[in-house]
Amino acid sequence: MTSSGRAVLVATIILVSIILGGSFLFMALEGISFLDAVWLTVITITTVGFGDIVPKTQVGRAIALFLVVGGVWLFTYVLSNIFSALIEGHLIDLWGKRRMMKKIAAMKKHVVVCGIGRVGQEVVTELKNHRTPFIVIDKNEQRLKELREAGVLFIAGDATDDKTLLLARIEYAGGIIITLPDDAANLFITISAKDLNPGIRVITRANSPENVDKIKRAGADSVICPSLMAGNRMALSAVKPASVAYVQTLVETDQTNLEMEELIISDNSQLVNLALKDSNIREKFSALVLAIKRDDRTIINPGPDEVLLPGDIMILCGPAESLIDLEKLAAG
Repeated sequence: MTSSGRAVLVATIILVSIILGGSFLFMALEGISFLDAVWLTVITITTVGFGDIVPKTQVGRAIALFLVVGGVWLFTYVLSNIFSALIEGHLIDLWGKRRMMKKIAAMKKHVVVCGIGRVGQEVVTELKNHRTPFIVIDKNEQRLKELREAGVLFIAGDATDDKTLLLARIEYAGGIIITLPDDAANLFITISAKDLNPGIRVITRANSPENVDKIKRAGADSVICPSLMAGNRMALSAVKPASVAYVQTLVETDQTNLEMEELIISDNSQLVNLALKDSNIREKFSALVLAIKRDDRTIINPGPDEVLLPGDIMILCGPAESLIDLEKLAAG
């Protein structure tokens, strides 16, 4: 609770105490009922003063005078702060929501992230690091509050609902990452996403290994099973620790200037129809071509005579600044 909130709470407690205290004193001094005493106290503090019930004793009038002087200020302070908090909070939330929806309405080629649990949080962190525009879909109020405070764009709702996906501009998105802990929900969202945007790239989580093939048949481009990946990673760390440490350093830390990147060869790129040995990619950019993805085929460790074709996706490793220049060359 903020300091202003605590101040309002303390003032409210004091105000209630004054009302009760004044009521009991009026009951004892004026000989009136509890309800009449409360009525007299409240109309005195609020300065309404109907005149139907008035203190008749000198001490009772002194108490009423004290209530007018002290109680009116306290009542006004509490009431104004409560209304101010309600109105300002509502307006801020309304304005923030409208501004966020305006930003979302202009997004294209973004990534939609369904679910912001532990896996989803890691996904968001990586997308932020790569400065990739994204929208999160979740229905957990606490998580959405954290996203709002972090300035992350989000849609509050159920990702299995087509209307929610449309609010996230799924038809204009370049990809969707589905991280829900329920495989049935992940399968359903995969089908919906492909139906609403046939060209979207779908990356889905599968919690059970036996559901991986099912989700792939539903249209997912990539299905990640955390338990399988963790098992493979642990086994490799035991038998090939140096290799795993190298890859981890390469893709997970900022300790090296090397990065892995995917570059698409455009139709008007100067690299089109050039063999790798003639492209001078290694000599000019200090980059290694690890693989070439061509249609549904992936050429691992391509040879020097491999010819680059339009639409090829080169998977490279090299210095970050060199890859930026190479991306421009690939794009033409």
